Amino acid sequence: MSLLNIGTSALLTNQGALSTTGHNISNVNTEGYNRQRVEQGTRIPNFEGGYYIGSGVQIDDVQRLFDRFLADQVRLFSAQKEQFETFTTFSKQVDDLLGSESLSLSSGLSSFFDAVQGVADDPTSIAARQVMLTEADTLAKRFNTIDSQLTAFNDQVNLNLQANVADINSLTQGIAQINQAIAEADGAPGASPNDLLDKRDQLINQLSKLVSVSTVQQSNGVLNVFIGNGQPVVNGNSFNALTTVQDPSDATRLQIAFNANQQIVSNQITGGKLGGLLTVRRDVIDPARTEINALAAGIINGINAQHRTGLTLNGQAGGNFFEPADPLVAPAQNAGTIRLAISNPRDIAIAFPVNLANSITNNGTGRLEILAIDSSDPLYDAANVLASPVGLAFDSSTNQYTVSYNGNTATLAYNPATNSGQIFNLANLTFSPANAGPPLSIKLQGVPANGDSFTINNSTAGGFSAVGDNRNALALAQLQVSKTLDPNGTGTPTLSFGDAYGILVANVATRTKQADVGRATQEGLLNTTKQRYDSISGVNLDEEAANLIKYQQSYQAAAQIITVSNTIFDTLINSF
Repeated sequence: MSLLNIGTSALLTNQGALSTTGHNISNVNTEGYNRQRVEQGTRIPNFEGGYYIGSGVQIDDVQRLFDRFLADQVRLFSAQKEQFETFTTFSKQVDDLLGSESLSLSSGLSSFFDAVQGVADDPTSIAARQVMLTEADTLAKRFNTIDSQLTAFNDQVNLNLQANVADINSLTQGIAQINQAIAEADGAPGASPNDLLDKRDQLINQLSKLVSVSTVQQSNGVLNVFIGNGQPVVNGNSFNALTTVQDPSDATRLQIAFNANQQIVSNQITGGKLGGLLTVRRDVIDPARTEINALAAGIINGINAQHRTGLTLNGQAGGNFFEPADPLVAPAQNAGTIRLAISNPRDIAIAFPVNLANSITNNGTGRLEILAIDSSDPLYDAANVLASPVGLAFDSSTNQYTVSYNGNTATLAYNPATNSGQIFNLANLTFSPANAGPPLSIKLQGVPANGDSFTINNSTAGGFSAVGDNRNALALAQLQVSKTLDPNGTGTPTLSFGDAYGILVANVATRTKQADVGRATQEGLLNTTKQRYDSISGVNLDEEAANLIKYQQSYQAAAQIITVSNTIFDTLINSF
């Protein structure tokens, strides 16, 4: 190999190195670009005169500086960060909604029950009754507004799911097309189309922001791409499209379906914005809607049941205070449908339907207190709760009360030493002859004397007067703190209205905080990993400037080799 060819090989090799360096510098701000480096190697030497004489240099490869492990880590942390960020965005909106002073059900419940207490303080006051109606209407409207906002959040999730699915399909189609181009790229065996690889990796990086991604590389450089828990969206040069379909169990929600079979895979989707949307809907929006609806139904049922127990200002049986009253009749009981069932303040049932009278001849310390009335019977009529007066007379020799009702009698064992303060349900007594007992729960206390008696009668008997009768108002007010809700279906109520709402707000706030912490953690991991990745694949202008000088000087030196070769050749020619 002549000196001229050696110089030419050096010239061409350094020219390629200069071009690659210039390519790096020109793409310093190109997103997704991985810097390239020329790998040089000696050409095959010539065996001359018993020695191997070097024949110059050549470009063995133009290598893309790329660390697959770090690239996978960047995509992993990017997917998790985007999921937490999307979750936090929606969860914080729900948290702000439930915690808003102007919409909070906590303050709405407090204002309503304060108004109930105001009526209890002055049961015949039309003004106080009107305030109670106004606060009840405000409470119902708060439920309506929260329901509409949660519905709007659900609609936003649906829209974002559609947009993200469209973006995913566009990216996976682009990846499949680049796979095809890479497989068809012309070049020497082992040579890599670096810029195509960069474009494909950039699309995969964008895909990782929408959903978690994993890849498997084939022998020809083509990548198969999987999302979520293993759904293959790119297989060589083909791709499987995602779609959004209506949830079979809830027409207001969209689910993610996979390939032509429309197989719903929402539960298998993780990571990225898509995973964040599905998670926040499952863990925050849906539970909030369910619990708000359950709370609305609990308030409707609880208030209505107690309100039907009492008497209006006109002595009529109280009706439903809120509607809809029956969950089996459309529209269903929920936060979106709750509203006032009455408009006239005189129709608020504040008075209690039965009265208690103590015999003036009582000598003992025995006391009777009416605790509750069972109004669950569909035929219940607050104006005529009792078919006749209920009489209780104590016999100290047997420690029994004789209970007379509707022409029949029953006995109720009461030992002052052991039964004082005990609650008795008179409906459970066995009357002779057989007859239904009065729907009353009472508490007996103290030590009655022999012959002491009590009489319970309808409040409407002998003429009705609502003046001073606030007993049903007090029972309504007691619902603020009574454990009337059974969220776990145990059969034993464990929560008050305020408790249920407080737990809901706390759960949403906790999830929002956890997601925000998770987002910050993943963002930190992502930034650290990207710095490590960029230290390998990123373009360093100082380093490239030094390479320019190095390759320029090598190029000039190669040119000198050609000049020397030419001089030697001229000398040889001129010597003849």
